[in-house]
Amino acid sequence: MNGTKARGKVLVCRHAESSSESKIAKSQVVKEAGGVGMVLIDEADKDVAIPFPIPSAVVGREMGRKILSYINNTRFVFFLPV
Repeated sequence: MNGTKARGKVLVCRHAESSSESKIAKSQVVKEAGGVGMVLIDEADKDVAIPFPIPSAVVGREMGRKILSYINNTRFVFFLPV
């Protein structure tokens, strides 16, 4: 992950695995890259509290699609796959 692009930003990430530990690891990668928050697109565990090391939100595929559509149609905002 490019720390220069991630620094100070809230990153949108997709999650394919089902364990909460890998979600926590993903948020740790975002934190180490300088990200200040994460929106995680994942259908599983949307209603489960996960102790992320940075401010985070878990959204389903449909909401994730809307967020990505907004990002891709707005200037000066970047989607960084993690």
